[in-house]
Amino acid sequence: MSIRFAFGAKVRKKEALIQAVRSLAESGGQTVQEDNDHIWISFCPMGGISMTWEHENGLLGQWVISGECYSTPCGPGFHKAAVEFVDALGKSVLKGLTVSDETDYYSHRDFQRMKEEHFHPWLKMLVNLCRERLASGEYSSLCLCWDINQYQPEDIPGTVVTPMGRFGIASMVKTVECLGTGWLADRFFIWNQPEKDAAYYRNCALNLMWEKCFFGPSDRSAQDADLNRAALDDLEQAYRLDPRIPLPMEAYLLLCGLDKRTPVIPDTAQVLESLYPVGFRRGEVTYGYGVLRLTLPGNYLYEWEEQENGRGCDLWWDGTGKGPIWRVNGFRFQGKDAALEGGFDGLRELKDLDMPNGRARWGWRKVEDEEEAYYQVFCKAVSGPSLFLVTITYFEEGQRAGIYGLLGKLKAVKDQEPETHTEAYN
Repeated sequence: MSIRFAFGAKVRKKEALIQAVRSLAESGGQTVQEDNDHIWISFCPMGGISMTWEHENGLLGQWVISGECYSTPCGPGFHKAAVEFVDALGKSVLKGLTVSDETDYYSHRDFQRMKEEHFHPWLKMLVNLCRERLASGEYSSLCLCWDINQYQPEDIPGTVVTPMGRFGIASMVKTVECLGTGWLADRFFIWNQPEKDAAYYRNCALNLMWEKCFFGPSDRSAQDADLNRAALDDLEQAYRLDPRIPLPMEAYLLLCGLDKRTPVIPDTAQVLESLYPVGFRRGEVTYGYGVLRLTLPGNYLYEWEEQENGRGCDLWWDGTGKGPIWRVNGFRFQGKDAALEGGFDGLRELKDLDMPNGRARWGWRKVEDEEEAYYQVFCKAVSGPSLFLVTITYFEEGQRAGIYGLLGKLKAVKDQEPETHTEAYN
């Protein structure tokens, strides 16, 4: 269901190819990542070319190059740029270049034709899919072009989650019927035009804010600072290129405050309308931990915590040291199911949860040591042979109710079972 092109060629020296890629990327503003048998050229969020090589047998054997590029959901502008990049390599270092481009853009180089014959129909297909899935009653919401290995945003019935934001399905379908697919293309594709125009930078910022930004203070972590400033820089570049372009002003001003930056976009700028506040991480998100599904505040930072025994655990916290700190370990038994019983002695207010595909139990205790007193909630969750231990440390009694509320949202999925309320389409 993706729009893509693939290519093949040969080179005598792979070092010559790598150097040519580096040089071309440097002049074009792309970034390059490489290892022993693979190279990745990144053009923009979600847009890149993958290239691998393998040496032929024999003393005169050459390096056989294979590459591919997926242009959705990034957009036709990226497809054009990627084709031109490969074409330039073919003129400089790749020998016997062959390109299989399902849009035929490599052959005809008619940008508008490519959009109308391939990218707009692809979008129409997604809109029809949303309409059908919603009408079937099987799904309350959908995820389209979403990386299912990362967190899942909050489930809001009647909406579709995309890397470019959350859309109300009914309103999206109606607007496309009234204004045409071009309206959605401007919002859905990061790179919808031949050049990197104002909409490109606006949409890069939207992707960062919706999917990546924690909406935490820049002085909380380097990750916060990098994300906040990248999104702000893109929005301000969009405004410089076209002061008339609609922008997410509420999110812009919020990030300016979090970054302690003086806004340069005036409050007279046109506002990009949205049914929902920009930023999935401004609400709760759900993480997959094996078969367990753990719901936490979206602005929590994640890290791997090394422990004294040489092992470690997954840790989520708010980055301040004042909010609850969640630590999670997972285990899997061989040949038997995990047991819920045991380990709850001394805990107060025990709660039991019959969650989908499993069970959970938790309680709390007060811990007093020589330095300070604090509280802990200990939770054990089981699903088939899988056992999960969740320990939440907190410092104010009033935080316990929120912790219990989040634990009440625990659920488990069967092995290899996808989320029933989402589908991923690339």
